[in-house]
Amino acid sequence: NQLGRLYRDLLGKSNQMLAQVADEVYLMVAGLPVLIKPSK
Repeated sequence: NQLGRLYRDLLGKSNQMLAQVADEVYLMVAGLPVLIKPSK
């Protein structure tokens, strides 16, 4: 529904903004961390 899509879009945008300023970013897949953005 429309509210669900808005929630998904806002959550995705906030996650992107947080990832931009984070030193490292991990994606959790089945309880296992996958490094997406390594520290410099």
